[in-house]
Amino acid sequence: MRDPLLGAALRAAVDAAFETEQVPLLQRLVDLPSHTYARDNVEIAAAALDEAAAAVGLTCTKVPDPSGRFADHRVYADASVGDGPSLALVGHIDTVFPRSLGFLSFRRDGDVARGPGVLDMKSGLTSVIFALRALRAVAPARASLPVRFIVVSDEEVGSPSSAAMYRELAPKLTGALVFESGREGDTIVTRRKGGGLFTITVRGKAAHAGNNHHKGVNAIHALALLVDRVERLTDYSRGVTLNVGLIEGGTAKNTVPASAKCQIDARFETVADAERVAAFLQALQREPFAGLVDVPERLREVVVEVSGGITRPPMEASAASQRLRGVYEPYAAACGLQVGECPLQGGGSDANLLAADGVPCVDGLGPYGQHFHETEEWCSLDSLRRRTAALACFLAEEAGTCFR
Repeated sequence: MRDPLLGAALRAAVDAAFETEQVPLLQRLVDLPSHTYARDNVEIAAAALDEAAAAVGLTCTKVPDPSGRFADHRVYADASVGDGPSLALVGHIDTVFPRSLGFLSFRRDGDVARGPGVLDMKSGLTSVIFALRALRAVAPARASLPVRFIVVSDEEVGSPSSAAMYRELAPKLTGALVFESGREGDTIVTRRKGGGLFTITVRGKAAHAGNNHHKGVNAIHALALLVDRVERLTDYSRGVTLNVGLIEGGTAKNTVPASAKCQIDARFETVADAERVAAFLQALQREPFAGLVDVPERLREVVVEVSGGITRPPMEASAASQRLRGVYEPYAAACGLQVGECPLQGGGSDANLLAADGVPCVDGLGPYGQHFHETEEWCSLDSLRRRTAALACFLAEEAGTCFR
């Protein structure tokens, strides 16, 4: 840090509150189940975070989901931010764990904390709260920061509601730190694959398989030809994969099937490839058998419908995101964390959405742990403490920097 005494004081403030207040807040959040589609449960967990944010001087703006499926999203900020530019600190309150799993409570064994969402990503949320708390305690004159703490309720299902909020906020954001689970070696995520979900529905014509087979148009047969076309788009050298993961069709073994459909998971590393894949799939509606030979003439009567689309664009590395990483890393190193760039990640996060809207992003700034999305999920509390201190030190000197 440019001010070593300030850095030492901030680290000491984080340490002083860690066991007595930060870990108890983590336990409280983990003990409040917040499966994405359990709207009322998510709202209760978010209300606990509202209290913690208010205690560090942040006001809360709630952004409702228009569909009513998800709990309100939150944007916390100091009153001085108003409508002006700010750095974004980004997280989500929802988890993948429904109550029916019976995986509901916080447990601790020394440095290891376990429980639903303890790693993904309720620990990261406490990191933001207690970094800001340390600043208020040590340097109150610096505590009114140009920062928005954005917490959404639908990240685990692709952020279908909060994506619009991110697009609206993006022009006001100078950069974004995203507190998803930390990676091995404390490396920082600057690249993530994008993803899409598509459904192909084929409509043919039913007929009795014994008496009038020739009058039928077999939707399953047609779909099988399309599945081959789709799977051939996979190109490992480009990081493009298409996986037909679910397929269904027909009504009985002795009926020519009138309908069939499949669901496709698509992944890509670049925006250009995302657009190419989406365009190819949409074109199947117009020319489903383009380029194929020996297609039975009767199959050309089928109607093909393609629904869905890109759910998260790729997070591509940029000069601006690398600059942000370069500024953050010395603060992490000063708090005993390792530094470096993480390899490309296959899963997405809200960093994908912000990066696509032109916001420089670094991700994976939550604590280290393993088994997120599994009932064995755990996080390292020492890693959480260090990540909290690193954030406090970074914010003290860099919150006002524009990384665009």
